[in-house]
Amino acid sequence: MPFPRRLLSSLVLLLLLTTGCAAASAVGSAIGAAFGGLAYLSDMSVERTFVVTLPEVWRASLTVLRMMDLTISEGTRDEKTGELQGTAPDLTVTLTMSGVTARTTRVTIEAVQGMYGTDRATASEVLNQLALLLAPSPPEASRHDGH
Repeated sequence: MPFPRRLLSSLVLLLLLTTGCAAASAVGSAIGAAFGGLAYLSDMSVERTFVVTLPEVWRASLTVLRMMDLTISEGTRDEKTGELQGTAPDLTVTLTMSGVTARTTRVTIEAVQGMYGTDRATASEVLNQLALLLAPSPPEASRHDGH
């Protein structure tokens, strides 16, 4: 993540010089949290590791591609890896999944427009939608009636 870290460092340094440590720390923490779950790779793809099994990521990926009205054109999966490809006119989205552990799966998403153009915004949105589907359900609040 060379760009976000460099940006974060520059912003924190600027804030430190102009406003003091407390403000720089607060803004730096907020920016760090924003970039924490999403890694941008140099080739304009996006990547994230989820604490779920490869089959769970596979099923959620199929759902996201369909939700985004992409036609699933290819799909291969074995016990350790998987690759899905969704297409729309002038757009190809490729999801590559690899099992890190039995319960952890890394997903890399690349979106290509036309022959060579990358579409990082679409790749990021596919990853965001995938993260929403894979997010753990919040625990049900326990009821306290006072009885």
